[in-house]
Amino acid sequence: MKKVSVFLITYNHEKYIGTAIESIVSQNVNFDFELVIGEDYSKDKTRAICEQYAAKYPSIINLLPSDKNYGPMGNTIRTLYACTGTYIALCEGDDYWTDNNKLQKQADFLDANPDYSMCFSEVQVIDEMGWQLPDERYFPKIGKDTITMEDIILSDVSLIPTATIFFRNLLPNPFPDFYYHTFSGDLFLHLLLADKGKAKYMHEKLAVYRNHEGGLTKSPAQIEKTLNNIFQFYVTVNEYFNYKYDALIRKRLFEMSKTRLIYGSREKKGLEKIKYYFKEMPRYLKYSDKINFKELAYYNLILFFPSLLKRLKK
Repeated sequence: MKKVSVFLITYNHEKYIGTAIESIVSQNVNFDFELVIGEDYSKDKTRAICEQYAAKYPSIINLLPSDKNYGPMGNTIRTLYACTGTYIALCEGDDYWTDNNKLQKQADFLDANPDYSMCFSEVQVIDEMGWQLPDERYFPKIGKDTITMEDIILSDVSLIPTATIFFRNLLPNPFPDFYYHTFSGDLFLHLLLADKGKAKYMHEKLAVYRNHEGGLTKSPAQIEKTLNNIFQFYVTVNEYFNYKYDALIRKRLFEMSKTRLIYGSREKKGLEKIKYYFKEMPRYLKYSDKINFKELAYYNLILFFPSLLKRLKK
């Protein structure tokens, strides 16, 4: 058994996959490691490129069979199951590592700190053309060295760049059924690991994350759907952990209920706004530990009587 399994999933990444693989096989380590590639029946030359590297590095690369398209979650799970190392490091096919000592640094840290279940670092963000983007726009700067379950649950943005995470192989087998349909496999993974220990934040950039959004913006309907998915995700996760983190999750659900109530209502007009408001209100009240009537009155002024609110402010 290898000390470290590097997990890499890829689909239609022919422009990037070579860079990703090279950044992994060139790691300087004093232990054995493997690279497990889950290539998901790509329509371009990704598979052929992976096969060339597998032939070149047969003692390192385990290229999984690609007999069909498994989909993002199915491919993730079969690749994770194939990782047998004591530790697992993640890197997707369009990202890559920038430090040849990344695996050694992270393995050394977890070896020396058994109360930590994972570690991760800062990341450099680039676009499809290779231009550097402001990384704080995608991943927040964290002002401390250790993050916990509380930090992950209460954050409204992702704290852990996928290409930098390195963790103990403590994953459930099998995964719960809802994982196959979850909106964010990464977030669930972070929560699973945070349940087992702390997370070390390494203040250095060990990898590159490629942003492929291309400047696209989400419509109000897409934003509403995303909020619905996240909300249901936390309801399901709360049950999965047997309500161990109920207070934290209820706090997160309350903040999300408030966002849905106010910003969701803002996008509606007339009768549609009133219907939406009263549909969302029970959820807001359900996760509120104590009803703040002053706050509710203010929200009602914002949504239904904005001109009156302006006069009151004056």
